[in-house]
Amino acid sequence: MKSVRDEPLGSTATLVALVLVSLGLGAAVIATLPRALSPAAIPAGLILADVAPWVAIVLVWLASTRLATRSAQALWALPSRLFRTAILVGGTAVLAAESTVAASEAARGVATRTLVATTTEDVLYGLGVVALGALASFALSRTLLRPALRERASPVSPQDITLRTRFLVASTGASFATAGVLLDVLVDFERTSDATLVGYVLTATALVGFAAAIGWLVGDDTARGIESVASRMRDLASRGSASTAVPLYSADEIGELAAAATELERRVRREDAATATSAERERIARELHDGIAKSLSILALEAATAAAKVPAEMRPELERIERLSRLLSEELRAIVSDARSRDSGERLDDSLRHSATRYPGARVELSGDLDRVGALARFEILRIVEEGFRNAVRHSEANAIVARVAVSDGRVRLEVEDDGRGVGDLDWDGLARQGRYGLIGMRERAALLRGALNVERGIERGTIVRVEFPVTAE
Repeated sequence: MKSVRDEPLGSTATLVALVLVSLGLGAAVIATLPRALSPAAIPAGLILADVAPWVAIVLVWLASTRLATRSAQALWALPSRLFRTAILVGGTAVLAAESTVAASEAARGVATRTLVATTTEDVLYGLGVVALGALASFALSRTLLRPALRERASPVSPQDITLRTRFLVASTGASFATAGVLLDVLVDFERTSDATLVGYVLTATALVGFAAAIGWLVGDDTARGIESVASRMRDLASRGSASTAVPLYSADEIGELAAAATELERRVRREDAATATSAERERIARELHDGIAKSLSILALEAATAAAKVPAEMRPELERIERLSRLLSEELRAIVSDARSRDSGERLDDSLRHSATRYPGARVELSGDLDRVGALARFEILRIVEEGFRNAVRHSEANAIVARVAVSDGRVRLEVEDDGRGVGDLDWDGLARQGRYGLIGMRERAALLRGALNVERGIERGTIVRVEFPVTAE
């Protein structure tokens, strides 16, 4: 495997090694505290017995870190390797060192009952410090390595120690160290009776067992919640489940994670539905454009050709058919353009400005929070504005056209004003007979939004088309 010593990972591994040495030194100091704080004179051999396990642990840590620089995969596995080697080497070294001390104390004639009790407290405290130090090495090394490994491929299978194990080791290690300290502080082994001494030892054992059980239960509860979320997310990734919610087992960080996963799932499903809708809308728009709109254009051309060949009295009807066909063709093309613009994800203000660029002299004035406007209302607003622009250019001979869209007080106010020749009294039935459906369509769109359309002459000249409806109209 390619070495990573000359890459950023190599420098990160060096930093991990330095931190581990510092952690080992600190743990060694903590391991000696009960003896160092004792008022009685402590032989140097006993201090050495407390430090020796940590010398062995640090040496193994440094060797593991050096070997891990061979590849990114090895660095991925390093935190768990440090933890496991610390537990194995440290636990073995503590037992070996305390056995050696016990043998030495027995040779000096220390009473068996005292020797058993002191050895028990020393072993408990030493193992507790080893467990907590091992867990600290895992957490520190992973924290340091995580940024460097973020862009590297992760192992195919999990290699970290499990959450259950971490909680168990944390609680058990703390209880070991606490029991060892309490036995040393509370018990005078020379003066305590055998029955009382056994009681203290049993109490310490019960404390350790209780803490281990609590650690396992808490770790198991946490792990189950995370496994539930992970399982649900895998189902979502594989599209193998129709459920729309991640089971909510708790109202804490795990519950927040489950809620976030549920929201993510719903969002993905909404986006899937939107994608399907978009594809169907595009298909319909394409068929309208390539089929009906072109057929209407051909019909208009045929009507114009026929009008040139028939007697004069028949020409008005054919000319009306030609005009109506062209208007319907233009209307269909506008609808196709609107349908496709909805798929682009363009904001309403950008769509309105883009629409104005297609008509000479047109501009828009926008105010208020247009993002509050719903999807249907956005679509209808755009169609009304475009129809207003089209009518002003086609019928009013306008030089300047302005569309104003404002959102305030829970309502949308829309105006299209031009400086053209103005509009007289409207005959809606007459507009329909003439095939002029622009204003009629605008009025129908306004009604769809629970609003009303007003068309009036400007103060000096031109036409003003006004529409007002609630923001919540859908």
